[in-house]
Amino acid sequence: MVEQDLVEAYFESNGFLVRNTGNSLITEPRRKFDPLTSIGVMNPRVNENSIDWGVRLFSGDLNKIRTGIVGILGWTNSSFSPAVMSNDTRQVKFLKQQLPKDKVDDCFNLGFPIWDGGKNSFLKLLVVPSLPANNDKMKEALEYVSSVGVEGVLTLRSILENLFRQTSPNLGKDLRSVFQIFGLIKAYGLAKDPQMEIFKEPE
Repeated sequence: MVEQDLVEAYFESNGFLVRNTGNSLITEPRRKFDPLTSIGVMNPRVNENSIDWGVRLFSGDLNKIRTGIVGILGWTNSSFSPAVMSNDTRQVKFLKQQLPKDKVDDCFNLGFPIWDGGKNSFLKLLVVPSLPANNDKMKEALEYVSSVGVEGVLTLRSILENLFRQTSPNLGKDLRSVFQIFGLIKAYGLAKDPQMEIFKEPE
């Protein structure tokens, strides 16, 4: 699953240890109710989780996380499409359809790696393809994911941008394939810092 590779690379490159929770296999891509894949993450530089944030997370919030289970809702294991991404109302509907409470509970209650105080010490984090741009729809989306037990939400857009900014155009043999792809994009001048045209926010 490409999203899982991206999410693992994202946390590792930001100083986290990453473990598989045993809940990362998808048998039939794009089924309506595929399970959420998940990974366990632990930041050895942080002593405890700090939950005095809003549900919407950005890369700058990673220094508030000690341990977490990260559920991944992506293009591969859901019905997400470009049409959904371009419409705020559809995005809210998509999240409500794809994240029933029992599905979220399954993601966070299975396969916890043993770190620190056990599963009760983990933040319940979620990666989604995107969130609505409209403030009211964003609030509705975040209120819904909070209602099913999610404590923090990251978007794939934020993850891609962070990874891209960290990538050097000088390719090494020991890099993850994610960084090799981004390195090639930079080496060929297809996207450059600080403009980041490929990540330009919509008007």
